[in-house]
This record gives sequence, structure tokens and C-alpha cells, in this order.
Amino acid sequence: MGKENEMAEEFKIIESQEQLDAIIKGRLEREKIKYDSQIAELNKKLELQSGDAQKQISELTKALNDAKEEKEGFDKTLAERDAKIKEYELHSAKTQIAHELGLSFEAVNFLQGSDADEIRKSAESLKELVGTKTAPLASSEPKIDNSAEAARDAALRRMSRDLAKT
Repeated sequence: MGKENEMAEEFKIIESQEQLDAIIKGRLEREKIKYDSQIAELNKKLELQSGDAQKQISELTKALNDAKEEKEGFDKTLAERDAKIKEYELHSAKTQIAHELGLSFEAVNFLQGSDADEIRKSAESLKELVGTKTAPLASSEPKIDNSAEAARDAALRRMSRDLAKT
């Protein structure tokens, strides 16, 4: 019976709308205080995580930009090397074709074209224009010339030797 008396004292009959509103208002305020503190804690955690996320985003953005710059540098270096390799291959092809057609080494500079077929056509055209140069064969007999120029050349050679001895 003791419990019934305690409950009877705690329980009060609600007789008006104002009493009901007051009871509900009290309960709502207690719940609001409880949830406000939870919301405040969650907001603090969210701010910390947001700050960390922003910091991480800025670090990753910087790393991405650095990687892009590095890639551009690599692309530029690669393009330069590819161009140099193509230049070497083209010069090699010109030299080989000039040799095959019997042109002199100096003729390589006059060959045009961006592939072997174009270079070959250019070399053939150049060969038709200048022909192939072969060194003259040496004669084993001395050249005898009775002209005035030969006599003058011989005199100059003697004079040169005589000056060198003194």
C-alpha cells in the first residue's frame, strides 16, 4: 500500500489546458537542453573534421598541381628527345642513301625529305645534276709542260727552297 500512496502523491490530476501545457513545456525544455548539448558536441566535431578536410583538400590540391607541373616538364623533355632522335634518324638515312648512290659526304647537307623515299628521290635528282665525283687517277709519269707558267713555277719553287735553307 505504500507504493500506491507515493504514486498518488506524484500523480496529479490535470484539470485544465494550462496545466497540461505547463507540464508539456517543462518536458520539452528538459529534452531541448539534452539535445542542445548533443548538437553542440556534434557541431564541434564537425568543425574539427571540416577544418581537417579543408587542410587535406588544400594539401592534395597542391600535390596535384605539383604533379601536373612535373608531368609537363617530362612531356617537354620527352618531346625534345623525340625530335632529336628523329633528326638523328633522318641524318642517318640521308648519309646511307647518299653513300648507296655514290654521292659525297658533303652532298648529304643538300638532300631533302622527311622519309627514306623522299630522301632517295632528292638524292637521285642531285646525282643527275652533279654526277658522282671520283678522284682522278694518279699518273706515275711526271707531267711535262714547256709553257712559261711551268718555268715560272719551277723558279718559284727553287727560290722557296733556297730561302728555307737560309
